[in-house]
Amino acid sequence: MATTRISPFPATQWTAVVDVCRLGGPTQQRRAIESICKDYWFPLYAYARRAGNQPSDAEDLTQGFFHYLIGRNLVSGANPELGKLRTFLLTAFQRFIGDIRTRNNALKRGGGLEILSLDVDAAERTFGEPPERLTPHQIFDRNWALSIIQRTISELAETEAISGRAAQFKLLQDFINPRTHAEGSYEEAASALELSIESTRKAVSRLRGRFRDLLRKQIAATMSNPDDLQIDEELMALKLALRS
Repeated sequence: MATTRISPFPATQWTAVVDVCRLGGPTQQRRAIESICKDYWFPLYAYARRAGNQPSDAEDLTQGFFHYLIGRNLVSGANPELGKLRTFLLTAFQRFIGDIRTRNNALKRGGGLEILSLDVDAAERTFGEPPERLTPHQIFDRNWALSIIQRTISELAETEAISGRAAQFKLLQDFINPRTHAEGSYEEAASALELSIESTRKAVSRLRGRFRDLLRKQIAATMSNPDDLQIDEELMALKLALRS
């Protein structure tokens, strides 16, 4: 089984996943839920860690929760109209942890079933970065924000590579990443690309426009028929999470 590394927030359509879990066969249902597990494991793992669990226990809880989602087909009962995918998952995970503690039953590796092979070492390196003052909920939101941004950058990198601009994107990507854009030097980038500073600024402006469009698309995919106002509200939540 390939190791599942820290992946970005998903582009999976929330309503489509629910429909598959309601109407699809067992194989389709499992694949749909596994796609959620693969894309959301790190924000949930980070939540469990900040809630006071050791790495091995946090991994066990995350695996156990995924086993629970698949075994109960919990997603089929979700109503996308009532909330976002990340809200549904965090609420369900909180209830799952509470139930485990109430029953005082340590569920190891999802009852013996490992849904994903998680890269816990990489997770621990990333988990160690946020300020210690953050609550488990804030940790979850922060990692959701970081993940969706990375997903967007990865998608943009793919489209740029298809257009034959992979090398240019590699040199300019720091200018569009909200975490690194202040670190870029137009002079250095222009020199490396053998372009004028003005042309380099125009290239960055184009990439930022594409980044904004793709970011809105990523956010919309985790909501049910969102309008522009709802997407704007999620963008604000993302910005606030990054500032924490």
